[in-house]
This record gives sequence, structure tokens and C-alpha cells, in this order.
Amino acid sequence: MIQMEHVKDISIARQLYSEIAEKGIPEKLQLFFDADVLTRYSDKDDVKIIRTDTSGRVSKRGVWSLDFGISGEKDEIIHIAGEGFIHRLPEAERDHWIEHMITLPVSQNFIKGLVRPGCLDDGPIREW
Repeated sequence: MIQMEHVKDISIARQLYSEIAEKGIPEKLQLFFDADVLTRYSDKDDVKIIRTDTSGRVSKRGVWSLDFGISGEKDEIIHIAGEGFIHRLPEAERDHWIEHMITLPVSQNFIKGLVRPGCLDDGPIREW
């Protein structure tokens, strides 16, 4: 089971998200993936995966590279900046990464409104 943590309790994470908000740089927002996303690359001769205790890089020699953070028990989660997903990961690789993307529980109707703006019947309006 993945343990949730609050950004306010991790000083460097709080600093990152404060900077994102203050400087208007959403490209540093983190996206999270099951570490199995890397399995696809482990047997390829032209792709190299390296790591330290908490960070790593997957790279296809001379073509692309993507840095990631490592977290979770038994290194089960990796995370990357949104900028890396959009600008460093080749388009041909994105579906594979999306298949391994993880998230906290989300409101599907809220997401529908982001994807297809318009009116959604989501129950009566009421006070919180």
C-alpha cells in the first residue's frame, strides 16, 4: 500500500510547489508512474537505465533521455517533471508511459469537464 504524504511535511516538496505557484512554472509539476514502466527498456541494447539511491535516468543513446525520481517502498514508484513528459519523452513512448501512470483517486466528472468543457449533471448545488 502506498503511503500518502502531505507536501507541507516534506520541506523540499513544499519549496518546489511554492516555486511552481509563485513563478508560474507548471512544467515542474510531478507525474507519477509504476516503476514497471522501465521494464520495457531493460532488454534493449540501445537503451540504458542508470540510478543512484533516489534518482535515475533512462536514455536511448543519442536520441533521448529522461531523468526521474525514485520513491515508494522497494522503489515501486518513479516520478518525472511534466516538462520531461512533454518535451523529452518521444511521442512514440507516451502511450506506454500513460499505461503505467498512477494517481490519487480523482473525480471523474471533474476530469470530464477538463477534457470536454461543458455542463455536467453532477447533482444539486449545495454548501460544503
